[in-house]
Amino acid sequence: MNRFVLVVAASVILSHMVSGIPAAANPPMLKAAKDAGYPAQNCQYCHLSKTPKKEGWKPDDLNERGKWLATEKDKQKVPAVKIEWLGNYPGGKEQK
Repeated sequence: MNRFVLVVAASVILSHMVSGIPAAANPPMLKAAKDAGYPAQNCQYCHLSKTPKKEGWKPDDLNERGKWLATEKDKQKVPAVKIEWLGNYPGGKEQK
């Protein structure tokens, strides 16, 4: 019984730690942006670096579009950015 309680407690703690990790972009997001018709060629569509690293990532590593998407994510209180939001990004079609 004690072992069961310990395993459950450890699972709860671990799940809370993992949920605190900020959501990051990934290759499927880039593919989704391309499939939606946006001119995303690489990670620099939202990031400053062509290949951003998860380790040591900072909000300053985002370009204006990425910062806007992060702000939208916080406003809507959701765990991840949605590609559909790119349609609401301010600016002309060339900036979408």
